[in-house]
Amino acid sequence: MSKNTRRLLIGLALLASYVTAANAQNLSFLRNSPISWMDKQDQAILRATIEAVLVAPDGTKTDWLNSATGNRGKVQVIDERQDFGTTCRHIRMHNEAAGRVNSGVYRLCLATDGNWKFAPNASDAPEYAATDTF
Repeated sequence: MSKNTRRLLIGLALLASYVTAANAQNLSFLRNSPISWMDKQDQAILRATIEAVLVAPDGTKTDWLNSATGNRGKVQVIDERQDFGTTCRHIRMHNEAAGRVNSGVYRLCLATDGNWKFAPNASDAPEYAATDTF
């Protein structure tokens, strides 16, 4: 996977984790989200964690921590499904940075170029409440 593709993938993952129906038109809320407080090293650690989980068996959960900043998170692969003739995986992601916290479930599908790309969640996507243990 190329460096630019990885950056795009992580950027989309982090942006998707913060966009809700109510905030879709106004991105100023991102300034108070964990991604706004992550440095390049945090983002690289998160990116590596997502990449590792995407090729792991269902249920695999991996924590990440940048001891230099104290920022942390968890990524878990929930399931794998065949959608639109390709493999898709739901991941659950939780990130904490500078006292800001965000969690969500996202679907990534394997594109023909071999890269995982974010896709809209299916109507039967797993749902988790913020209070669920992770």
